[in-house]
Amino acid sequence: MNKTIKPINQSLGKSASIGIFTGFQYAVALLSFGTGFFIIYIFGVGLVWSILGGVWLAATILALSGKKPYLFWSRIFPRAPIWTRGYVRYSTPIEKRRIGAKKLEKPW
Repeated sequence: MNKTIKPINQSLGKSASIGIFTGFQYAVALLSFGTGFFIIYIFGVGLVWSILGGVWLAATILALSGKKPYLFWSRIFPRAPIWTRGYVRYSTPIEKRRIGAKKLEKPW
């Protein structure tokens, strides 16, 4: 009996898009709007200028992230570590006992 894997959800692994932007971009834009509004409002410039400053910051974030947000955000956030595969020769516990414990030199 040959069972093939049938794709059930085509959107797995894709970002949810709302219009031309992804949901992540809207979340970051909303957060940046709130941050910009709060910081500008603290300086006492008024409600209208605080809203305009928050909108400007949110629009800037949306414009910089664009259609492929990872190109912009990968420059801000640190990259994930690159893992490499290494090989070690296996030695049984009996061989380890026969060799003895090797003490590491203290670097200090």
